[in-house]
Amino acid sequence: MDQRSRWQAFRGRLLMLVGVIALLTAMFLPHQIPDPLAPLIVVFGVGFILLAIPSRIWTKFPEWFHRDDTWL
Repeated sequence: MDQRSRWQAFRGRLLMLVGVIALLTAMFLPHQIPDPLAPLIVVFGVGFILLAIPSRIWTKFPEWFHRDDTWL
């Protein structure tokens, strides 16, 4: 594994961890977060999890909508 791949794996794991922590905090400790910021914490949590997904997966995503369904 080269240096770039290691950094991308570390960044992905870190973003996933931050996103999960943000969502768990919003779910289980809502009294610790001011009421106007609660939706923002949820959006940031989901956003960090989505940022952890590698770009090669996102580029293949539109292909899922163009599959051949002739077997139906």
